[in-house]
Amino acid sequence: MMKQRQASIYKYTQLLWSVLLVLVIWNLPQYALADVNPQEINAIIRTRDIALQAINTRDFTKIQPYLHPNFTITTVDNQIFHEVPEFEKYWNQQFSSSIKDIKMQLKGDTLRTFLTPDIDVASGEAIASFSFKDGKAADMALRWTAVLQKLQDKWTIQSLHFSSNLLNNPVLNAAQQLGRILAVAAGVGGFVLGAVTMLLLRRRTKPRTERI
Repeated sequence: MMKQRQASIYKYTQLLWSVLLVLVIWNLPQYALADVNPQEINAIIRTRDIALQAINTRDFTKIQPYLHPNFTITTVDNQIFHEVPEFEKYWNQQFSSSIKDIKMQLKGDTLRTFLTPDIDVASGEAIASFSFKDGKAADMALRWTAVLQKLQDKWTIQSLHFSSNLLNNPVLNAAQQLGRILAVAAGVGGFVLGAVTMLLLRRRTKPRTERI
């Protein structure tokens, strides 16, 4: 009787472990099932490095072959682009105001999930270093998510999305500081203009008083 109970417990235990094993295998990340080799990872990193270089050098000619035909870029300020010339124009406009240069570098590890052997979803953190025309500098922390798809033996960027903390934005802070400076300058200028005007009026009215 005891042996039969132990045998039943053993069978139920085996069945339980079999079910758990099936559930674990079923819920494994797809990248583990895709069995992606290191060469594919290196090719993905190469595409990433070319994209980073294009942003830092403002030369987007090299990255164009590595963009998916239906690619999408979503910027920090919620702008969406589907064409390289449009994004290039937007990016160059960033340097027409108070910004002198922007350099971006990745931070920490990249989280990577392969939905299929040809589709990679990657995410991570980055630092954008801003140099302003007044000589100041500031860093802004970013988060990014990219979807890459392999087309014709080349890993292409299908979508790229950036986000940041709006409460800690060096560009916004610089704009606010510039606004405060302009407001103070306008106030000082108005005060000086008023003082000069009053002085001129006094000089004009003084001779009339002497004649009387």
